[in-house]
Amino acid sequence: MSATLETNKQIVRDFFEAVNRNDADGISAKLHEDLDWWIVGAIKISGHKNKRAMALGFKLIHRVFEGFHFVLEEFTAESDRVAVTAQSHAVHPSGRKYNNHYHFLFKIHDGLIANVKEYFDTHHAEWIEHG
Repeated sequence: MSATLETNKQIVRDFFEAVNRNDADGISAKLHEDLDWWIVGAIKISGHKNKRAMALGFKLIHRVFEGFHFVLEEFTAESDRVAVTAQSHAVHPSGRKYNNHYHFLFKIHDGLIANVKEYFDTHHAEWIEHG
């Protein structure tokens, strides 16, 4: 595998490590200024988000959910893209355990995350939030 592909995978790993540490500066440092992050579905958080919205979103997740973190599973890299499967784990204030499954498709530009497509079980996310 080429050095560029390995570098792109490491950028994504470093991003998730920052998310898991609740490191706002580390998260922002990996996101391109023109970030377009799209979240699947028709729930409150679905749609296109910019860098500011995503940085705030991760901050709020850690504020609401106890122990929020991702477990990364599989990586595939090609060209400027990195695909990742992952799980999240946390506990909602209601006591419900949040364990969702994800597929992320990252596009890297100038060493930063510039575009993301995020797929996950929106039904589970809604159940956690509203019961």
